[in-house]
Amino acid sequence: MSAAALAVMLTACVMDGGGGSAHPRSSDIDGTWRSAGYGTVYVIKQNEHSGARELSGYENSGTSCVKGDAMTALGGERDSGGAVSFGEDGDRELTVRRQGGHLLVQESGSVGHIRMNRLKVLPHCPSETPNDGPARRLKTLDVFWQNLSEHYPPYAHRRLDLRDRERDHATLKGGNTDRTLEALLRRTVRKLGDMHTGITWKGESSYGLRPGTRDSADLTDADIEAARSAIKVRLGAELRPVIEGKVEYATGLPGGTGYLRITQLKELDGEESSYDDDLARFKRALDTVFIQGARDHWRGLILDLRLNDGGHDALGQELASRLTRHPHVAFKKRARDLSALSGFTPYETVNVRPSRYPGFHGRLALLVSDLTVSAGETTAMTLLNRSPAPTLIGRDTQGIFSDQLSRTLPGGTSLDLSNEDYRNSAGQSFEGRGLPVDARFRTPVFTSAELEDGCDSALAMALDHLGHRKAGTTPRCPTKNGG
Repeated sequence: MSAAALAVMLTACVMDGGGGSAHPRSSDIDGTWRSAGYGTVYVIKQNEHSGARELSGYENSGTSCVKGDAMTALGGERDSGGAVSFGEDGDRELTVRRQGGHLLVQESGSVGHIRMNRLKVLPHCPSETPNDGPARRLKTLDVFWQNLSEHYPPYAHRRLDLRDRERDHATLKGGNTDRTLEALLRRTVRKLGDMHTGITWKGESSYGLRPGTRDSADLTDADIEAARSAIKVRLGAELRPVIEGKVEYATGLPGGTGYLRITQLKELDGEESSYDDDLARFKRALDTVFIQGARDHWRGLILDLRLNDGGHDALGQELASRLTRHPHVAFKKRARDLSALSGFTPYETVNVRPSRYPGFHGRLALLVSDLTVSAGETTAMTLLNRSPAPTLIGRDTQGIFSDQLSRTLPGGTSLDLSNEDYRNSAGQSFEGRGLPVDARFRTPVFTSAELEDGCDSALAMALDHLGHRKAGTTPRCPTKNGG
């Protein structure tokens, strides 16, 4: 998920067009705003010709500046709470509202806010890319490292070695070619082992991966179908698709147990669908599942996030709200901010409130693995605070909780990076190591051996655990008669 696709700070002078009243021709959100962290500057003003309110964004490091796309205010400009939504082609991309002397920005699908302070002037934004090849490559390397040094947190389990910057600069000066630059950028992001930090160079992307873990992109269609087949065999029941290939469930299992499998939290209403469309589709899907669960009197639920590619954190919170009777803390998050004494923005606490829509509030077994990433992990972290607490079964998750901050480098190469620090309610970070599964409940998950033999050890354990049966009662692999 991207944390600021526009962006930043900037460097010299033009007066802003800010106003202070709530009149639509001089809104109190108009003006020039700079974020705390995230390196973002927004300019909001009314278009003199169309009359529409427009937002322009800029992304910048201490050595660069890039102007982003413009967005237009949607609908009647303000909702009942005083918020204004902006987007392109009618799709909401972010919402802004005043809070005292500040502006709060929330990107669609995110559960956090970006706090912005008013600027009296808009710093100058020279965005020319050097035409000279060697100069352009040196500039690209400089902007790449500058963004990493400004925004990449000092994660305990993922260290950025800033000494590599000078080494890379010397290497590139010694052999200034596209091939050398590309190799240096790819080496740095792979070394971090962070699936949210990578580059896209001429259409080909490179990201890191925590050592000893897998990338779902490396699974073949045959692997995915073999996993689904093993699940069906262990359940002894048909999987009912609600959103084809993304949300499915089973009911009528031994002990009154239900099963819900969610493989992603984005593009639920088609490729490149908007967050609002995804949310509406997801709500309808959960209604279908939990209404059926109530009819079948589920006493336990297996939530399978083992192969979850992530997506919108807010969809994970929607699911969590269906699985609790009581408000509780989901997690807290902050962003890298070198202008602050702590090096970070203040923590923002995200809370879960019970939903009035159909849900389930009984015992929960939560299946996870190293293929559980991003919003799949924030969902799992959130659910660990529900009551009764779920039992984690499978393998430790991947360990990429931060939203992605996107940057455009000179020459068109793009950089995505982690810039946030997520913590559970006890203040623990799992970035770079993943949510840990207790040794008693660690099992193989979609390994080559399990897929080849049609086994599903994690699901078998979950069925026994929720059914109050001795571990091993449910076979983890098919028997000769197909059981």
